[in-house]
Amino acid sequence: MTKIKKTLLTSAVIVAFMFSFSYMLVPLYDIFCEITGLNGKTNEERIVDVKEVNTDRYVNVKFTSTVAGSEPLLFVPNHREMRVQVGKIYTTYYNLTNKSNSIKNVTASPSVVPGKDAEYFKKIECFCFTQQVIEGKSSMQLPLQFIVDEDLPDNTKTLILSYTMFNTTNQLGAK
Repeated sequence: MTKIKKTLLTSAVIVAFMFSFSYMLVPLYDIFCEITGLNGKTNEERIVDVKEVNTDRYVNVKFTSTVAGSEPLLFVPNHREMRVQVGKIYTTYYNLTNKSNSIKNVTASPSVVPGKDAEYFKKIECFCFTQQVIEGKSSMQLPLQFIVDEDLPDNTKTLILSYTMFNTTNQLGAK
């Protein structure tokens, strides 16, 4: 009988540890990213008070995209790279294609590299601010309007904006 109690207690401790560890993963990941400069978070809401500034400085902005999991989605930027004037507003697009027959709800999660410069990449309009709904066997263009802040450190020559597209259909209870 004591062997069973010991096994149950050990199992309960392991389950409690696994639950606690999974609960702490997000804050731990945020701390890790802050320390290492990885996964630079950009603004999650629209910047409404934007003023263009005329500068003679240019930086390269590279655009990348991935789809989480093995979803039937194709997600690519219209431009892989743009040379942008710091302080000027630009608009570009990402293309999203649903290769399945069913409606999909999706959301995009952005990050900027180097992470320490993410705060200088300001999104004015972005498909990542809201859930997207895409019909089966269809495509859509997703707009991104942005400005690179003139306070961007002088030693930064390139920013990489990366989006990961997630299928949230099951989480939202859609069929």
